[in-house]
Amino acid sequence: MPQIANKKSADSCDDPFSLLACENADLRQRIVELERLISIDTLTPLYNRRHFMDELERWCWRAHRYGGSYGLLFCDIDRFKAVNDIQGHTIGDEVLCGVARELVKSVRKSDIVARIGGDEFTLLLDTITAEKLDEKTATMRKIFSDLRIKTSGPTLTIGVSVGSVLITGVSKSGDVLDQADRAMYAHKRTKYPA
Repeated sequence: MPQIANKKSADSCDDPFSLLACENADLRQRIVELERLISIDTLTPLYNRRHFMDELERWCWRAHRYGGSYGLLFCDIDRFKAVNDIQGHTIGDEVLCGVARELVKSVRKSDIVARIGGDEFTLLLDTITAEKLDEKTATMRKIFSDLRIKTSGPTLTIGVSVGSVLITGVSKSGDVLDQADRAMYAHKRTKYPA
């Protein structure tokens, strides 16, 4: 017979129908937790790539179906490999979490922030015009040009390159992600010419 998760459940589950109802409630709670876990990055409190890609597809569909426009920002920590090589991976993880916190502080509750790769982050900005997206991109570039992150070791000054693209009714998720990625690398090249 399956074990009951807690004493309160065991006390209220004294007949077969109650026991079944308690087990169903426990399973529903476990499903909710598993769904949360498959959407959240393992290190930061952000969404992961899987969830982001699902949302990006949905937002492109919304723009096509209902009109309007949305923004996509692609962010990459500058010279992050050097942080890991010099300071170690523990400090590197703290930097990733620090950048994640700052990104969340920089957006509205209706926006989505995700970590989609090692040092790559994306932001989906709800209902935004091209002009406002340009302003937001400039603001983010300024905020993240010399971000100071306190770690358990030194306080590090971190740069983040930012690229953006407007999502409209003709946008396709893979295309806009590639465009935002290219815009981010163009920004990085202006900071670190070859």
